Amino acid sequence: MAKGDKYIGLKRYLQSSTAPIVTLSFNDIEQIIGNILPKSAYVHAEVWWANDYTHSQAIAWIDAGYETDYVTDTYKDEKITFVKR
Repeated sequence: MAKGDKYIGLKRYLQSSTAPIVTLSFNDIEQIIGNILPKSAYVHAEVWWANDYTHSQAIAWIDAGYETDYVTDTYKDEKITFVKR
């Protein structure tokens, strides 16, 4: 599996969006990718959702033309906002 392929569904979802800002719940993302997010997406959200191209998950949204902007309180809302670059 090529780096980032696990999150190809998220990449495609974002590529098909024309919205400048997309907010998705973690559950929405799990539905889009067809898999559960790792525990680190919840526990270490600031690192996991960082716009770091060395992380396979970040490749998906960066290649789709987005960056993460705001991780809400991961223990309550479990949402992430992507902003078109």
